[in-house]
Amino acid sequence: MLFKEVVGQSEVKHKLIDMVQSEKIPHAMMILGPEGNGNLALALAFTQYIQCENKGEVDSCGVCGSCTKNQKFIHPDVHFTFPVVPKKNESSKGPPISADYIVDWRSALATDSYMSVNDWLQNIGAENRQGNITVRECHEIIKGMNLKTYESKYKVQIIWLAEFLKEAGNTLLKIIEEPPADTIFILIVENIDFVLNTIISRTQLIKVNAIDDEDVRQGLLSRFEMDEPAARRIARISDGNFNAALTAAGGQDSDNDKLLHKWLVCCFNLKNKPSATNGQNLFEWVEEISKIGRENQKIFLKYALFFLRECAHVSMTGKSEKLEGEELKFATGLSSKLEPEHFETLSQIFNRLYYHIERNGNPKILFLSNSFRIASVFKNEEVILEG
Repeated sequence: MLFKEVVGQSEVKHKLIDMVQSEKIPHAMMILGPEGNGNLALALAFTQYIQCENKGEVDSCGVCGSCTKNQKFIHPDVHFTFPVVPKKNESSKGPPISADYIVDWRSALATDSYMSVNDWLQNIGAENRQGNITVRECHEIIKGMNLKTYESKYKVQIIWLAEFLKEAGNTLLKIIEEPPADTIFILIVENIDFVLNTIISRTQLIKVNAIDDEDVRQGLLSRFEMDEPAARRIARISDGNFNAALTAAGGQDSDNDKLLHKWLVCCFNLKNKPSATNGQNLFEWVEEISKIGRENQKIFLKYALFFLRECAHVSMTGKSEKLEGEELKFATGLSSKLEPEHFETLSQIFNRLYYHIERNGNPKILFLSNSFRIASVFKNEEVILEG
């Protein structure tokens, strides 16, 4: 992957390039940042730049033998580790390892280097099973890093989502602290709270922030045939998560504001104006949301969380930098009728609902039951929202 293909993150790119040009590449580094910000993409571009045979001042050449292999994720001196689950209907020779899924991994990277862990696990048929990086995998890492290089000066071990190592990470402490010559460990982490302190202390930390809205917008326009307003809209609600922006660009994002407005009106009426008609309106809304598909339901809930954050901001400051027109009018009306603690309660409801939708819960049951939870948050008011 080329640095120019990584969305935004110019400051981190410069830092990584300077490491190579000054020949001060740490033997173990941790790239830390939130989901969808390009941690993995940066690691791939950095690795390709390290091994490029004709590297320039700001990027790898993209055409040499090393670059060609890196772009296909088949370079013999680049090793990948990532969360996996046991394969179904196969006689097991032990806990699963990344090599069992390397073909799937290469295909997934070629499609989307901004994928989330859930995207990856669903891609390999994990369903509700949790991914893991096992002690057996750690022994495979040690074995691979102790081999001589095949083509390049450096061997590179990329561990995507190193928080999934958990206690198995203890197995790697010695090799991370005292690796073989010309060996580089790149640990990609989204939640450092789940990484062993003994591993953190042995790596050089590189923090990566969420992507700027303008960079997300430009990234979308370079990948999709879409108009400027649509790209700008998706960029502002993606909250710096390019994976979320890609999902929204391929989904049904444009009507989510209307869908959310309708839902909250139904929930309010459920509590404050109970009637057979209002009950029927909620059931019709549940039928509508159930038909758009799981991925679009996730996009909708991401939008709901974004909108809720902006409502809280409007409540505190009286303005929003990301809402305009009817969305801002809706947020202003809603925020005036909610107490500060209500925003946290609604956020928990939306996040819990997203969690269960993501894990293949029944959407009709989930949206209906959570509608009652949302209704219980609203105060008794004559009017809270316009229907």
